[in-house]
Order: sequence, then C-alpha cells, then structure tokens
Amino acid sequence: MYKFRYVLFFCMLFSCIYGQRSIVFTPPLGWMLLDSKLLSPRIKVMIVGRGKNNFYPPSINLGYEDYSGSLRDYLKEVKEVNQKTGAIWTDLGTIQTLAGLASLSQVDLETEWGEVRMMHVIFIEDKILYVLTAASLKDEFSSFFPTMLPAMQSLRFQ
Repeated sequence: MYKFRYVLFFCMLFSCIYGQRSIVFTPPLGWMLLDSKLLSPRIKVMIVGRGKNNFYPPSINLGYEDYSGSLRDYLKEVKEVNQKTGAIWTDLGTIQTLAGLASLSQVDLETEWGEVRMMHVIFIEDKILYVLTAASLKDEFSSFFPTMLPAMQSLRFQ
C-alpha cells in the first residue's frame, strides 16, 4: 500500500482509458492504494481506509468492462445474481456524480468476516459499464458513509 499522496497522484493520473477518456475519483483523505496485483482483473483500482478491525477495512474500488445492454438489463442481472447467492440487494435510486446521473444500489451479504454492506454506483456510457463500489462491515458502514459519499460523487471523466 502507498501513502495518500501517492493515491491522490495515482487517481489524478489514473488511466482507466477506453477510447479518449479516463475515469477518476477523489479518494477519502488518508486512504491507501492497494497493490493492483492483488485485485481481480475486473477491478482497476482499490483504496482502503482504517476500520475498527484489521481483517475487513473499509474500501472503495472501481471497475469497468464492455457491456452492450442497458442499465435496466444490468440491474436486473445484478438483482438475480444476488438473490441466488442469498445477498439482499436494494435499488436506492440514483446518485449525481460528476460523470453524470448513476444508479445507486446496496447489497448486504454474509461473509467469512461477518455481514458486509456494499453500495454500488453504476452507469453505462458508450457501451462501457462502470461500477464504483464502497464497502465495509455492515455495523461500521454508517460511520464510513459520510467519508465515502463524496468519493462516490466525485466519479468523473477526464
């Protein structure tokens, strides 16, 4: 992991590039960048904060992939996948980001670390699906949400 100044520098230069544009977000102050070698291929960047425990810190990650369907199609798929796995998925409506209006949804699921809550900011532009996910243990989520929300809203193209 790197110190915040490197995270900010990385996120400002972050080249999730498809075509001519890159997508970036402003991380919460003091959060650290996770080594990209540890991430799933779909996740392009992940930052972590400090939680009350060391086994599941709060995090925000950004992923993208080609997608030819509509946002409604994707949300239907997400709902079905979560129902099959026993997770509780909730459509929270929309959120205004600097990149534009996006879908906002929430998932609560049981993991080996306890119950986890995730919020997803999802939008599609030019047949590219973008997902920004903020996550923490469910019982800690309300304390991190005020820090995570501005990062979620800062999602933008450069």
